[in-house]
Amino acid sequence: MTYQPRIFRGLWGCTVLWGLCAGLPAMAEEAPPSVHADGSPKLNYVLGAVVSNGPDYAGGDGRSSHLSPSWALEYGRFRLSTSRGSTLMGHGLEQRESGATAILAESDRFSLSASLRLDNGRKNSDSPRLAGLPEVRSTVRARVSAGYAITPRWSVGAGLSQDILGRDGGAQLNTSVSYTLPVTQQTRMVFGAGASFGDRTYLRARFGVPAVAGGAGAARLPAYEPGGGLYSVDLGVDVMTALNRHWVVWGGVGVSQVQGDARRSPLTVRPTGYSASLGLAYRCCR
Repeated sequence: MTYQPRIFRGLWGCTVLWGLCAGLPAMAEEAPPSVHADGSPKLNYVLGAVVSNGPDYAGGDGRSSHLSPSWALEYGRFRLSTSRGSTLMGHGLEQRESGATAILAESDRFSLSASLRLDNGRKNSDSPRLAGLPEVRSTVRARVSAGYAITPRWSVGAGLSQDILGRDGGAQLNTSVSYTLPVTQQTRMVFGAGASFGDRTYLRARFGVPAVAGGAGAARLPAYEPGGGLYSVDLGVDVMTALNRHWVVWGGVGVSQVQGDARRSPLTVRPTGYSASLGLAYRCCR
């Protein structure tokens, strides 16, 4: 079976899955409108930082910590952002795309967007186990995403992306479902589950081990070439609290598990990985 049927069967069966941080209309309605009195768009922005800890790579047995900026600029239907900065642009837990994004269609329940985003790939220095393997080259991905709020608390969505620079990045599909729990007027919790799919090119770059003379892998591991399909499922919870009109603090924990051909890869040492993040940001001018 080729990878295309697997991916689109996954979209059919798992459209009920999308994002650890997907937001809902009820939350958006509480935020001040993003337009001036005359109807012209406002320039909104988010500036902050997030510290995170997680596996050194999907399936790896090491861990790494990072301190990274969290920011976003928004004007009308256009946005430039990091992923976390973009989610904080609204009330704090709306799922938004990182990179350069244009909202194609939007209503109280449905949204459709297109974006260009940088995929940083993977370096051999990320883990000793990757030494000797070809690096996963950074590339630019074009992505189309759709989201739908089933109720004021339940939301689903899906996003399909493609490497547009021909750097062996392949195609990737993410689907997820989330439930938002208002704890207080200032605090929200989001529980989410997700599934990720990749074509053969995507999985080969991240979980494959190329063969060399004699049949051994490039990193003295068994040669391995995965096919396309489901490669990861995840669960998580995020909490966001508005300290005042502008300042927000958030944190999240998650667990992900490598699946399918990716799990059988010699690079997958620990198929289940845990992650955590904590951040602070300033928002203006909604």
